[in-house]
Amino acid sequence: MGLLPTLASLLGIEVGGLVSRLKENAVAIAAISLFVLIGIAFLLVAAYTALTAWVGPIWSPLILAGAALVIALILFIALRIQNRAVARRDAQRRRERETTALVASAALAALPELLKTPILRNIGIPVALYVAFLLFSGRHSSDDATTSEKQK
Repeated sequence: MGLLPTLASLLGIEVGGLVSRLKENAVAIAAISLFVLIGIAFLLVAAYTALTAWVGPIWSPLILAGAALVIALILFIALRIQNRAVARRDAQRRRERETTALVASAALAALPELLKTPILRNIGIPVALYVAFLLFSGRHSSDDATTSEKQK
């Protein structure tokens, strides 16, 4: 459990502030929840009364129960679809990481053999270093394009 506050702080969430706000508002949240439940109960009673007058006393509770079960089934199916999408995304990310690791290990395994050739050693290494310098120097082609347009 000690990892969760650290992880939350990395994400910019102040756990202490969040917990203190929840504690301060706990009574209000409980009261709101209670009145929401009372409101839902009275809505169900009103629906039962209206359905009883419309279809009879036997069918009205069956209709309400069926509607509740259909809503629960829809929510269950939506949750399953969401879980499958998350699992598919995780599998795709895992495959990408494995592919990257495989390519990197193959490149590192082939590097000693490639360094034995004099052409690569004399030409390839300086070119690779120059390309790496250009990539990591912080100068981008879009910056160069905007400065050349300003000079015109």
